Amino acid sequence: MTAIPLWIHEPAHKVFYLRLGRKTDDERSLAMELSLEPSGVFRIRYGAMNSALKEILSSDHRMRSVSLSILSGMLLVALIPGLLSCQRDPNAKSLTLAVNSGVEGDALKQAALDYEAQTGVHINIAEFPYANLFEKELIDLGARSRAYDLIMLDDPWFPKFASQHLLTELTPLLQQRGLKGPDEDFVATSIALGREPYRTGSLYAMPYVGNSQLLFYRKDLFAKHNLPEPATWNDALAAAKIISELETNGAPGGGKIYGYVMRAAQGNAAVADFMPIFWAFGGEMLDANYQPAVNSAEGIAALKFMLELGKYSPPGYASFNADEVGAHLLQGTAAMSINWPAWISSFNDPAKSRVIGNMEFATLPGAKNPGQAEIGNWLLAIPRDAKNKDAAFDFLLWATSAEQMKRSAIRGNPPTRKSLFNDPELVAKFPAYPTQLRSLESSRPRPRTPHWNEIENVFGIYLSKANSGELSAEDAMNQANTEIGKILERAK
Repeated sequence: MTAIPLWIHEPAHKVFYLRLGRKTDDERSLAMELSLEPSGVFRIRYGAMNSALKEILSSDHRMRSVSLSILSGMLLVALIPGLLSCQRDPNAKSLTLAVNSGVEGDALKQAALDYEAQTGVHINIAEFPYANLFEKELIDLGARSRAYDLIMLDDPWFPKFASQHLLTELTPLLQQRGLKGPDEDFVATSIALGREPYRTGSLYAMPYVGNSQLLFYRKDLFAKHNLPEPATWNDALAAAKIISELETNGAPGGGKIYGYVMRAAQGNAAVADFMPIFWAFGGEMLDANYQPAVNSAEGIAALKFMLELGKYSPPGYASFNADEVGAHLLQGTAAMSINWPAWISSFNDPAKSRVIGNMEFATLPGAKNPGQAEIGNWLLAIPRDAKNKDAAFDFLLWATSAEQMKRSAIRGNPPTRKSLFNDPELVAKFPAYPTQLRSLESSRPRPRTPHWNEIENVFGIYLSKANSGELSAEDAMNQANTEIGKILERAK
């Protein structure tokens, strides 16, 4: 009797992944997924081994080896011809997708795996760290290399790609499928990010991940000191002062609780935490004539306010980035911060959090203007010179459908559809979703300029210098304004 080595991975959710072939011979292995549906139906899917299943099957301690006799394993034998036929045909249709290395990209990689199982269209994944993705995509699309059929874009990058005409307009592809445009379920502030000009122009990208900032605060400390949820930045400052002064030994294990913590490291970190304050105080990066205006009276007042918050932040905050802010919140040594939804799940993880059940999430406070969060969506777009535009658009429509976006949400990515933020199953799993939707609907993008990356870097340097005490608020904003002007002048 001939035996076939079979490797079985058994996760907790009643899906079994099987690999035929030697355990170390990934290139020639075949994968089969067996899943038991809630209805009792046993579903079988199979295909060539790919990187996502390789990762699933890499946990040796969760595998076991079984030998199945061909004579006794009639079902498996019956499937083998089909399995063999699924090995990659060099002429078969395939797509290449450039993704961010992180939770956003992970969900899209899994979606690609699901899509291949349903349609037979293989999707090659080109994965890059966030710091390299922008440059890699810009160079490849500018060189017309046709390396990618689809790309992920962080929304501040979009104006650069759109201004250089590097993307495919999506409306004609929608019309070919009998659709007038994207459906009304998409959050308006999210779908607007993929239009050029912003909000009113042609559609070049679809929103996939719906991030926008929230105010994180310790509801137990606010209740203890009879403090209201901050509706204004003055409310937030008053709460930060009270908590810092009264909670000198209130941290878990003893030690001071700081009333506020923020990112103020040079570059993106300082800018991201400053923009909601800047906008609330009436500041604008560029005036109606597209000239820099950060050193307005409103802009200087906003930076002075940021420095006041810094008095109630932990020492060294001027060099903090996301990890340092998250650590202070999780360890209970800071009571309040601007942060992103990706951090929410950490606060209920006993391995990470010492404040389980005590963190609340709110929309951003206001001042002169109503509070607005900085939006931070991930978009999906098709390069202008993509080789397989129609097939790429089919996947794009499928991945951004309500059904598939719900799966992405379950995997940790906030959606961009209103119906999903209100979905009872998702709200039960992610109780902050209603607040996230309110934040997203009222959020605003970073200035829509193709030069944002340069501007943000320069602006962040001067904001950080002010927070470190190297420059006054006036000097920091005046110098930033001059440098931003130089960037815009060089671009003419």
